[in-house]
Amino acid sequence: MHFYTIKKCLSLRPLRYWYISILSNLNNLKIYFRILIVCLFLIWCAGIFFEFFVHIDSYLIALFPFIKKSYSLVCHQQPQKLIIIFGIKTIVCARCTGIYIGMLLGSTIFLFKDFTKNFGVRYLLYASLPMVVDVTMYSAGIYLYSKTAAFLTGLFFGSIGFLYFYNSVKELLKEILIRE
Repeated sequence: MHFYTIKKCLSLRPLRYWYISILSNLNNLKIYFRILIVCLFLIWCAGIFFEFFVHIDSYLIALFPFIKKSYSLVCHQQPQKLIIIFGIKTIVCARCTGIYIGMLLGSTIFLFKDFTKNFGVRYLLYASLPMVVDVTMYSAGIYLYSKTAAFLTGLFFGSIGFLYFYNSVKELLKEILIRE
């Protein structure tokens, strides 16, 4: 094969035109963007339950240290605070599991309903109040740690937190598209 032919075959021009044609139709961008966000959150939440997948396919054990380390950057992973289902533990604590699943639920709802209103920071603060109260009461020794309470407060915070995540990404995309 001639060098020019190889270069032409490896050209990204067709891919670039396809990308621009998607961007030119704003409605397509919105639905592709929504699907992408749901898929990313689904992959992230699947990682929480990675130990379940290891029991299905033992070859995945090679990835376990990498996955566990990746999640340790965002969670303390204390063994007594992990959710245990059928004797298999999640990789993150109950509260973080709730936050991530709340964000997944928010993104799934977002597939069908677009949030056009920009929410103030006070809603995020209100959503964090149950979580702060739960952590404070546990730290003060008022009651013992409850995985259910931690999961539910995380779920509430994650579902509201998704709105802020979405608005931030939307503003970032606007800035990128304005520059081009």
